[in-house]
Amino acid sequence: DPGAFDILSRKVFPALIRKTPQDRAARIWVAGCSTGEEAYSIAMCFVEVAEQMRSRTPIQVFATDINEAAIEKARRGTYLDNITADVSPERLSRFFVREGREFQINRSLRDLCVFSRHDLLNDPPFSRMCLVSCRNLLIYLDHMQEQALSRFHFALNPGGYLLLGKSETATSSPGL
Repeated sequence: DPGAFDILSRKVFPALIRKTPQDRAARIWVAGCSTGEEAYSIAMCFVEVAEQMRSRTPIQVFATDINEAAIEKARRGTYLDNITADVSPERLSRFFVREGREFQINRSLRDLCVFSRHDLLNDPPFSRMCLVSCRNLLIYLDHMQEQALSRFHFALNPGGYLLLGKSETATSSPGL
């Protein structure tokens, strides 16, 4: 979704970098991360914006999913070479290492992302997050959306950001 990443690059990440104290990292939670593409894309985008701003603000991406097999694949950060259709040549050369018919996220970017199994509705939420990305997960939660949004509200710092998918909304929890 280029539009979402454009907003992150132009507005959200610059604001996060400006308001993150120098002795702290910008903390981001990617809920329902599946095999890691979203988490790694967010990390790439943040790194690029921080460099453009000449900032040394570090980032910690906490990426969670209920599916242990998906988490294991995300930790490896290895994707088939068809990603060349969606990832620019510049990003491929900078953030990936080619291994035969696959590309693996390079170690420095993988080190920014912590993947763990987490049940959004039953495990304790994370806290002190600058950004929560939950794209295309709420649509599967039906009547549990309000509970999920409440957990995201708890996780976010005051003035933090919530990134939802195009077909999702937070209108079920107007008080948050």
